[in-house]
Amino acid sequence: MTSSLRMTTESTTITTHSTAQFAYLISQISTSLINASPAESAQHIENALAALGSNDRKDRCYVFLFSNDYNEMSNTHEWVNDGITAHKDDLQGVPASAMPWFFREMKANGLILVNDTAQLPDEAGGFKAELVRENIQSMMAVGMYLEGRLIGFVGCDLVHRQCDWSDEDVRQMRLVADMITNTLARHRTEAQLQQMEAELRAANTRLAQLAHEDGLTELKNRRGLDAALSSELSRLQRKQQVLTVMMIDIDHFKQLNDQHGHMVGDAALRCVAQELKHTLQRSGETIGRFGGDEFLAICPLLTEAEAQQRAETLLARISSCEGAAQLTISVGIYTFIPTATSTPDDVMRKVDNAVYRAKHNGRDRFEIAS
Repeated sequence: MTSSLRMTTESTTITTHSTAQFAYLISQISTSLINASPAESAQHIENALAALGSNDRKDRCYVFLFSNDYNEMSNTHEWVNDGITAHKDDLQGVPASAMPWFFREMKANGLILVNDTAQLPDEAGGFKAELVRENIQSMMAVGMYLEGRLIGFVGCDLVHRQCDWSDEDVRQMRLVADMITNTLARHRTEAQLQQMEAELRAANTRLAQLAHEDGLTELKNRRGLDAALSSELSRLQRKQQVLTVMMIDIDHFKQLNDQHGHMVGDAALRCVAQELKHTLQRSGETIGRFGGDEFLAICPLLTEAEAQQRAETLLARISSCEGAAQLTISVGIYTFIPTATSTPDDVMRKVDNAVYRAKHNGRDRFEIAS
């Protein structure tokens, strides 16, 4: 009796020591998981699986995640003991149809204990065949739940040996499953927040763009042009470099609308916008719809001679625009080096006067601001 009592006491001491050691390992890994970034978490999750299998208690430990519709599962993390074959790469996108018994039991109970693979029922067919393929004698799987929904499981295998799983084995497995679930939940939340922030930034950028964009022509609108002109005046005044501003006004636009309708008028506006994009495409140039039938081009570093060449090209291209009648434009050009006293209003008066002279002198032409 004394010997038996001593053996029982020693067994209890060993179990207590093993449990305490496992608790210490898990405590360390839990801290690491809490502090881990999403990029670091994979390694820390595998460290948790290694703790689960430490001291040859397990041969293989792993995490599987189900697809949202439970039609398949994939092995996302794996730890294997020395001399044990890894199977993570083989177990991606495993369909539910390959092992329906396992999927059904896991969804229903969130726990599968296999003390002896040979004792599995016939209905476990595909699942049992996979365990045999991997030389697994005993296995256990514990469900991972996120907000009450089964998302996957943590499992372990014994290869070439069997065991009767104890309540302590299940408890330890649940502990690791909860840790990993919490980590995945935190990273999913972080990823969702980052996605929402990215979408919000994109939406804000688009709203800002729309605030400065003309919906019909997809060019800058009046607000965008005002901002661009003020910016270029300040920049080129500091650098004492030349700036050309061109105003383009469609000739007889009201008559075109009255005779052929607004759809034809809109098509004419879009055509002029496209030709402006084609002709004024130097880096740093800004073009936009200034008003109903007026466009503005802000062209830093464009000389007066170059501006005249551009205007001639533009006049020729506009005349080929498709429409109910031949389309022509009048163009005003103002080239200057901004000074400290240059204002957007001064610039607009100059270029507007040049357009007026182009119309007064017969239209379908350009004039240079004096």
